[in-house]
Amino acid sequence: MNKLLRLSSIALISLTLLISLFLSLQSPPTTAAQKPSRLAFVALQMRGSEFRTSLFGVNADGSSRRELAPNIDVSPTLVWSPNGQRLAFVSGYTDIYTVNADGSQLTKQFAEGGCKAPNFEIAWFSNSQKLIFARSCDGFTSDAPGSQSLYISDTSGIQGTKLVRELEVGGEPPQTEISSEFYLSPDGQQVAFVKDKNIYKMNADGSGMTKITKTPGEYISGGSQLVWSPDRTKIAFLFGAYPKQQLYTINADGTNLKNLTNNPQNEVYNVKLFWSPDSSRIAYYYNKPGDSAGEQQDIYLLDINRGTAKNLTQKPRKYDELSWSPDGQFIGFVAGEFNNQKLYTINADGNQLNQLATRLKPSEISELAWSTDSQQIAFIFNEIQGDRSNLYVINRDGSALTKLTNDKDLIASHPVWQAQ
Repeated sequence: MNKLLRLSSIALISLTLLISLFLSLQSPPTTAAQKPSRLAFVALQMRGSEFRTSLFGVNADGSSRRELAPNIDVSPTLVWSPNGQRLAFVSGYTDIYTVNADGSQLTKQFAEGGCKAPNFEIAWFSNSQKLIFARSCDGFTSDAPGSQSLYISDTSGIQGTKLVRELEVGGEPPQTEISSEFYLSPDGQQVAFVKDKNIYKMNADGSGMTKITKTPGEYISGGSQLVWSPDRTKIAFLFGAYPKQQLYTINADGTNLKNLTNNPQNEVYNVKLFWSPDSSRIAYYYNKPGDSAGEQQDIYLLDINRGTAKNLTQKPRKYDELSWSPDGQFIGFVAGEFNNQKLYTINADGNQLNQLATRLKPSEISELAWSTDSQQIAFIFNEIQGDRSNLYVINRDGSALTKLTNDKDLIASHPVWQAQ
């Protein structure tokens, strides 16, 4: 009898285990709820009898919209911290604030007048605690020099904000302390600039100023810039008398200077350079010789290691708003004349050109911004009828076009995705 009872117990346990296994196979695995993609943007609104430019955060599906800095007029410079928890922005073109993603702890980090036509560039340190920012000021008279100033701000409030370096630029006769803006590396650790017709760099704290080119020349002209690679190891620039300029790269330590477009007929009018996220390629607009209006362009992709260039679009027309997806697989851009533009993506190998947002009538499209997971694109669409600029989000495959602005938003601008 005891033996039978033992056998029955074993059989019952085995049956229970089999039933549990069967049920587990039929039920989907339980996963944590995915955090919704979120972005910040600026919107001009009528508040009573006054216009105000306000800062908002919103989910990519249009939910959970929140004003992040009430009663503060926000200028169009927004930068998320690397951890996605804080946002730095400029107010009134003179002050710098930080605010948490939920709108808490709004803090003024910098306020200083005495600057004509101020312009800021901001970068976060990788620890998401410190900011580095550069401020440009024009001279107060036509022959007075302007200035380029570099600041570091400890946003924890322990050390506050301090001036690192201030250099004069321009004027008559021209000052020689610096002859360009400060160009910040992506992690805020280094700064590049042009001085005495050479490219220099220095650390964010002002130390280690080093000349990294050996030959004086026109390193920035016609609106070109010094462009850091995302991995901070290289700087790309256009060299030569505008518009006949060639594309070069140089390592940040001054080694390995490369001429990547050895083409005497090259004429550069739309002078922007766009590094791929892995720092191996540069996309740029190529103009046919003599096309100063930019109506006969193509988008080219240059392989840094191989030194080879490829025409991605192969359809000369006007291109703009080029933007890499963070995974490096796609490039977004707009094509067409002003107020008659369409939105596209193309694979980085030049295949599979797709038009997005086809139900929107051709209009002005600007400020393309990829989500951090490379699955969505935010963009500003100018409504010709009604004279409004609205913020939209669309999936990379062209589905789920969503309008994120509302009737109170007159002009939306500067969408930036929160890091996740």
